[in-house]
Amino acid sequence: MRSALRTGMTLMVISLLFLAFNLVWIKKLPDIRWDFSQEKKHTLLPATRHFLTTLEGPLDLYYFNSINDPKKNQLLKRYGQRVEDLLKEFEKAARGLINLHVIDPTPFSEEAYKASLFGLDDTQGFLGLIGTRAGQSTRRIEAFNPDHAPLLEYEISHLILELMQPERPTVGLLSGLASSASMGELLTHMRGQFNLVELSTNIAQVPSSIDTLMVVHPRTLPEHALYAIEQHVLKGAKLMIFIDPVSEMDTNAASPDSRLEGLLAAWGVQMPTDKLLVDDLYATSATLGPASPTVLHPARLELPRQAMSATDISSWKLSSVIVSSSGALFRPLKSRMTFTPLLQSSRQSVLLDAGHFAFATTFDSLTDEAAAPRQAHVIAARLEGPAFSVFPEGLEGQPPGLQKAAQIQVVVVADTDMLADAVIRSAPNSNVQFILNTLDNLAAPPALANIRPRAINSQPLHTLEHLRDTAAQAYRESARELERRLERTEQEWRRLSPQNGGLGAQAVGANAPLQALNKERLRLPMELNALKVNAYAPVRQFEHGLKLLLIATVPLLLCLVAWVLALCLRRRRSLSCAACR
Repeated sequence: MRSALRTGMTLMVISLLFLAFNLVWIKKLPDIRWDFSQEKKHTLLPATRHFLTTLEGPLDLYYFNSINDPKKNQLLKRYGQRVEDLLKEFEKAARGLINLHVIDPTPFSEEAYKASLFGLDDTQGFLGLIGTRAGQSTRRIEAFNPDHAPLLEYEISHLILELMQPERPTVGLLSGLASSASMGELLTHMRGQFNLVELSTNIAQVPSSIDTLMVVHPRTLPEHALYAIEQHVLKGAKLMIFIDPVSEMDTNAASPDSRLEGLLAAWGVQMPTDKLLVDDLYATSATLGPASPTVLHPARLELPRQAMSATDISSWKLSSVIVSSSGALFRPLKSRMTFTPLLQSSRQSVLLDAGHFAFATTFDSLTDEAAAPRQAHVIAARLEGPAFSVFPEGLEGQPPGLQKAAQIQVVVVADTDMLADAVIRSAPNSNVQFILNTLDNLAAPPALANIRPRAINSQPLHTLEHLRDTAAQAYRESARELERRLERTEQEWRRLSPQNGGLGAQAVGANAPLQALNKERLRLPMELNALKVNAYAPVRQFEHGLKLLLIATVPLLLCLVAWVLALCLRRRRSLSCAACR
C-alpha cells in the first residue's frame, strides 16, 4: 500500500514539474527552426534582415487569411500558410517593432467586414495584408498572388517602407518628344505616385535633388542634354530610358546620333536603329489610321506574363505589356555590365528593316520577308556595373566631368510608343504598372532596393518546349495564307455589309457577294482551327503520354512489388511443403 502511494506521489510530482516547465521555462528556450527547402524560401534574405534594422518605430500588420473559404483552392491555401510563416519571420527579425495579427475572417463576420472596408480582395477568399502605424495612413496588399512568390519579401518590405516613409520620391522627366500630350495618362499616374519634375530639353545640368531620372526618346535631345544625363548617372543617379528605332509619337524622323550610340555602348547595351521587331506569336490587333480597319499588326506585341522576368520588380502585379514598333537590345561581347532581360519577345520573332514599316499599308509582304532564323529578342533590360564617360574632354565651354563610375543602374526600354495613350488604353494599367514598378524600385532607398527577388530553380521540359516551338512554326507557316484571306474577307464584308442592323439579314439573303463572303467568313476559321489541331497534335500526344507515364508509374511499381512478394511467398510455401514431406 505504501509502495503504491509512493509511486503515485512520484508520478504527481513529475507531472507538476512537466507542467511547470511548459508554462514557465518553455518560453525561455530559443526558437530554433531549420529550413531544408532548396531555395531557403522560409528564411529571410540578409538584405531583408538589414532592412528591418532600419525601422524607426512600431507598426501593426493585420494578415487576413480565410483558410476555410470554399472559393480558395489548395494552391492558395498552401501559399497562404507560406505568407503567414514569412510574416512571422518578419515579426521575429524586427525585435518587437512589428506586431503581427493573424485573422481568419469567417463569412459575414466583423473581421470580414473590416477586410472589405479596407479594400482587400475577396474574389478567391481573403488573402491580404493591412499595415498601420500611429499618425500614418493605412497601407494594404489587396491579395497575395502565388505567381508573384519570388517577389514576396519585397512586397511585404515595400508596404513596411510606405508606412515608415510616406513621402513620395522625386522623379525627373526629360522627354525628347515635341509634346508630352500623347503621354497624358501615364503622366497622371506618375504625378499620383511620385513628385514629378519635368525638365527642359536645353538643360545643362540635372538638379542634384533628382535621384531618379526618366528619359524619353533621347535621339532628338541636344548634345549638352546627353552630357548632363551621363554625368548625372555617373554621380550615382538611377535612370530609366526609352529609345526606339521608329517612334510613332515623333513625326519627325531623327538621324542616328553617334553620341547616343556611344553612350549606350558605354552602359553595356546596343540597339540597331534600322531594325524593327516583328513577332507572329505575340502580335495583336491595331488600327493603321482613323478610318482604317483593325488588322493584325506584327509589330504591335502583347507580351504575356511568360515574356517578363519573373524575378524582377518590374513584373510585379503584371499580366501583360504592350509594345509597338519596338527595337531589340543586345549586350556587347566585351561588356562588363550585368545585363538582365526584363521584357522579351517569343522565339518566333525576327528583326526586319524599319524602313519597310514607314510606308507599309499591309503586312503581308513583311510577313513573307520574316523567313530568317527566329529567336527571342530582348525589349527591355536592367543594366548594372561599371561605366565610363563618352565625353572625356567634356563639352565646349565646360570643364571635364566625371570620367567613370564603379556602379551605375540603368533600365533601357527599346520602345517609346508603349507610353502613348493610344497603346495604354488598349491594356489598362499594364504598361503604366510596368513603368511605375520600375521607377519605384529605382527610387527606393538602398535598404529596400537591395532586396532582390528569389531565383526560381525550375528545370523546364526542353523536349516539350521544342515540340511547342515546332508546332507554332508549322502552324504559322501553314496558316499564313488563310489568315490573309480571312483578313481580306472581313474587310470586304465590312465594306459591303449594310449598316442598318434591322435589314441586315434580308440584305445578305438578297446579295450574292455578301452570301459568298459570309460563307467564307464561316469556313476560314474552321480551316484555321483544323490546321491548329493538326499542328499541335504531336504536342498533345506527347503531353498525354507524359501524363500517362506519371500516373501509371506508381501503380506499376506497386504491382511489381506485390508480384515479387507473391513469388517470394509462393517459393517459401513450396519450400515448406517440401520440408514437410
